[in-house]
Amino acid sequence: MNTEKIFEGPGQSSMETYVIEIVIILIIAFMLGYFFCVLIKKSQKNRIKQLKKENQELKNKLSLNKVGQTKDGGL
Repeated sequence: MNTEKIFEGPGQSSMETYVIEIVIILIIAFMLGYFFCVLIKKSQKNRIKQLKKENQELKNKLSLNKVGQTKDGGL
């Protein structure tokens, strides 16, 4: 196996090759990070909508219970 000694220099490849490889790795990492961020935000938005709907339903039930209790308490 041909291994390069990183402390002694770039070895057989030029420094430009290493820079290009690092840039490509960083671009791919950025694209993956952006893609996963978009997926997470989309799922979180859906979850927020679901929780708002559930919260409104619970508020409606609570207000109906309070109205029912005041009618029963007045008799």
